[in-house]
Amino acid sequence: MRRLLCVLAFALLVPTSSVALFGSSEKPEVGSDAPRFIAPLLEGGDLDIGPMIGQKAIMLDFWSIYCVSCVQEMPTLVDIHNRYKDAGLETIGVDLDSFGTKRVVKFVQGLDFQLSYPIVVDKRREVAAKYGVSVLPTTIIIDKTGKVIYYHVGYAPGDEVEIEEKVKEALGVNR
Repeated sequence: MRRLLCVLAFALLVPTSSVALFGSSEKPEVGSDAPRFIAPLLEGGDLDIGPMIGQKAIMLDFWSIYCVSCVQEMPTLVDIHNRYKDAGLETIGVDLDSFGTKRVVKFVQGLDFQLSYPIVVDKRREVAAKYGVSVLPTTIIIDKTGKVIYYHVGYAPGDEVEIEEKVKEALGVNR
């Protein structure tokens, strides 16, 4: 029985496909108010999303270091963030790895690109539960009024085009 539990846990944490599965609550509907959270930052301290909601457009990127498509998507989200941060976009990476942060810090430092936005560590998956995240990567966009306007699961090259359009919508930028 113990071996079966280990195999199941391993399968959930290190998937053979490009997505990872996690337990979750019901996801917020498009048009609903964005859930608030306070979570620890990878570099120390806490991030409180509350003051941002209703003030800025927010892009949440839920990921794990073991999720291949998460890592493939990251540079495109960094690019979108860098192009729209001055227009009011706040991007937050939400790492769902359950081990210590040292491994995540080492992973981030070893990337070929720099993550230019804060990363919160959601070891207990409390943030993921508030947003109903069960598959990685998941990208959620919240507009300046605090409403969830986009909920995207998975990543394939080209998805960044739709994500960028939703970011523009969230910011109220003309297309």
